[in-house]
Amino acid sequence: MTTLKKPASYRSYNRRRIWAGYGFISPAILGILLFTMAPLLYSLYLSFTNWTVLAPKKWIGLANYRKIFMEDYFFVKSLKATAYYSIGSVVAIIVVCFFIALLLNSAGRAKAFFRAAFYLPTVVPVLAGAIVWVWMFNVDFGIVNYVLGLFGIDKQPWVGAPDSVIPSLIFIAVWGAGNVIVIFMAGMQDVPKQLLEAVEIDGGGWWRKLRSVTIPLMSPVIFYNIILAFINSLTAFTQTYVLGRNGGGPNDSALFYAFLIYREAFKNQNMGYACALAMVLFVIVGVFTYLLFRLSASWVHYEGGRKG
Repeated sequence: MTTLKKPASYRSYNRRRIWAGYGFISPAILGILLFTMAPLLYSLYLSFTNWTVLAPKKWIGLANYRKIFMEDYFFVKSLKATAYYSIGSVVAIIVVCFFIALLLNSAGRAKAFFRAAFYLPTVVPVLAGAIVWVWMFNVDFGIVNYVLGLFGIDKQPWVGAPDSVIPSLIFIAVWGAGNVIVIFMAGMQDVPKQLLEAVEIDGGGWWRKLRSVTIPLMSPVIFYNIILAFINSLTAFTQTYVLGRNGGGPNDSALFYAFLIYREAFKNQNMGYACALAMVLFVIVGVFTYLLFRLSASWVHYEGGRKG
């Protein structure tokens, strides 16, 4: 059976359309190449040097990476602090924001007001919000301890003690996660009311509706928020930066990994070593994101019954 050959004019028109499409997306491609891939590759090159800004670059091979994994005490300390903050903030943000969204979804006419009220902290710059909360958590003149004192509760150290600094930062992260609440509320609008009514007819209560209908249908939205919260927590910087002149909290108990990179690069002037730390963070974020996507196959349900 012979196949009809398309006319040359059609092939020429199709090529023009393809090149026009490449032309339209070329600014985005150039932006990714110039502002993402090029700095990433240059940072990878610098990670094999001992560049200190003031001195010329010198190739030292894997010496920076050997120092990271074998000599740097602060590398392990920052990993522990970042893991503690990341796990705590992600779990707290997802759980608290989901149940707040669940309550606001049935708020009736006041829904728009509460949605705006909870979203408002997201508009506040992260640096300004962190500074205000550090002042409010101050041991001596902070308003939080003042309010607790009205109820006869002793002053708490909050961000001034190694044991309580990261839980305090997790609380600040939950306070500023109003965008997660709004995303959850938007996802709950797509949960069919017929299914919820069917559970009620079968005698199921709010817990049965939540477990059997709302959470499975909301699983793609939950997974999306987990990914965003996880990446943001691993790259957290501002929260620990405002804790003091040297950052990192008392005894470096809140020395997050991103702040360690900043300290090595701009305070100690070890740009090559900071780039090596950044490459390690890039690999960590990539591996854990990949694992989250792999694990999502067992619990994320998309339309048409497909799993992640």
